[in-house]
Amino acid sequence: MPYNQLTNLDYFEIKSVLRDYLRANSDFTDYDFEGSALGHIIDLLAYNTYYTAFNANMVANEMFLDSATLRDNVVSLAKQLGYVPRSTVSSSAAVSITLNVSGATIPESITFKKGLAFLTSVNDRLYQYNIIEDITAPVNSENQVVFSDVKIYEGSLITNRYTVTKDDFAIILTNPGIDVSSINVKVFESSTSSTYEKYVVTDNILNVSPDSAVFYVNEIEDENYRLVFGDGIFGKKLSVNQVVEISYLVCNGSVTNNASIFTFNGVLINSQNGSTAFSTTVNNITTVVKSFGGSDIESIDSIKVNAPAMYGTQNRAVTASDYTSIIRRIYPATADVITYGGEEADPPEYGKVKISIKPKNISSLSSYSKRIIIDELKKYSVGSITPEIVDPSIIFIELNSRVFYSPNQTTLTLDDIKTKVINNIRSYSLSSDTEKFGGKFRYSKFSSVIDNSDRSIRSNLTSIKMRKDFYPSLNNSTYYELCFSNPFEYDAEVPSIVTTGFIVQKYPSYVCYLEDRKGTIVLYRLDTQTNEKIVLNSNQGTVNYIKGEIKINDLTIIQGSFSDNKIELRVNPKYNDILAKREIFLDVDIEKSTITAIQE
Repeated sequence: MPYNQLTNLDYFEIKSVLRDYLRANSDFTDYDFEGSALGHIIDLLAYNTYYTAFNANMVANEMFLDSATLRDNVVSLAKQLGYVPRSTVSSSAAVSITLNVSGATIPESITFKKGLAFLTSVNDRLYQYNIIEDITAPVNSENQVVFSDVKIYEGSLITNRYTVTKDDFAIILTNPGIDVSSINVKVFESSTSSTYEKYVVTDNILNVSPDSAVFYVNEIEDENYRLVFGDGIFGKKLSVNQVVEISYLVCNGSVTNNASIFTFNGVLINSQNGSTAFSTTVNNITTVVKSFGGSDIESIDSIKVNAPAMYGTQNRAVTASDYTSIIRRIYPATADVITYGGEEADPPEYGKVKISIKPKNISSLSSYSKRIIIDELKKYSVGSITPEIVDPSIIFIELNSRVFYSPNQTTLTLDDIKTKVINNIRSYSLSSDTEKFGGKFRYSKFSSVIDNSDRSIRSNLTSIKMRKDFYPSLNNSTYYELCFSNPFEYDAEVPSIVTTGFIVQKYPSYVCYLEDRKGTIVLYRLDTQTNEKIVLNSNQGTVNYIKGEIKINDLTIIQGSFSDNKIELRVNPKYNDILAKREIFLDVDIEKSTITAIQE
């Protein structure tokens, strides 16, 4: 019998090996004829071997986290590392609402019932926001009730009751889009009981005793969730005929992030007797914190990265990488995060760990979000290390590119060429290591991306500018420091630094600008007739061209450049390659770049 190549997985190669085997055996002679009976048997054997090898290969792949492709298998393998994949997370906001109360009898206090509370519209579609617990507030002497800093959550609030029927009682939640963090469990002794014990979720057995009222949540098949209660050793065991009430949110993930306009749609009752025999009208609704934090269910690729990383942290934050892994878990709407020791800061701050988070779709976290994250991090912190969240310092990179192409090699118009270039730049920015903490803008790479956008493009002339947006402290004399951490171009004749226009308190009738002149920041305005620059302050600040730092002294701004009072500051870099250090985040701003297609 000849040697058989057992690693063959292709059908035709397997068939060839079987024929080689028969050639070495003189008992059969018609195996080599197409259409013969023995030829059909060889085909069947080859197909059977091929299918068996394919299935064996797939089964072997699904046994390992790195190679598994089915979500159910990836989740199961992550569970072995003690990792529970993130569910869909509801977007949350904080609002304050004042209502006028009228009627024959004015209640002393009013209860805002849990459930549907507000509505918001995103892309012409209505979404519900809920409160998950009743809130009671007194009616003041002006017949007004004020509910302050009410935390609201997007989605539909679902409440179900289950009767315990056996010792190993478990509950399967099958609604799509469940926010696991919103699950609220109450256990009643019977169906007629009005008192209950509240159970809390836990993801480990540390500090769990036989009397701990806890439950565990795991993702199972088809993105469903299984709730398991204690067994009398690790957690309190349920008794038969007890009633479990479960409430949770079914939400839409990240869809409503950044929503800021809400319409009241809640239910109010008299706190004393539950009556609704009174009327209310909305006096004012203030959005304290815009909606944030919503995210979709964790993807397979994300599980493969985060499960080993979280296992490495062992549920404690000691190293900078530990904080990175934990933050991605407690704040799912993270686009990128960087952490570094306070000793690496300038100046050094020992005993601290610096954390910079770039959220998805927005530039920085609100103060409210920062407080929530810091409070969650305290559960994992070890020793006296203090976590501190710093806003990302975003450097926008603007391109000014003239693209030369040959009309003899394409039927595309000027606008078509421009669109192809823009799409190619956008795709490369997202797939490369540019738009991230520690990112690098490589000029030659982007120049090649432009050239390769279409075969008719012959060359391009591209220049770049760095831009920072800052929001001034209005009506206050303020010192501003803007750090680019990349050297500036120095030109004694032409300014390297320019800003958009703004209004200052000292010259309220003029639109003012800033530019650099030989290391000094100058405040000036433009003459309405000649457009000549008229200097208002020749020493408004200083520039360090080598370090890439701008310092603006004692400037009282009363109005910025845009409706949100933002001011844009642009700089010519010394080098075309831009590097991001520590909390600096690079962003290639396609919308404010200029791409021009030119026929050769």
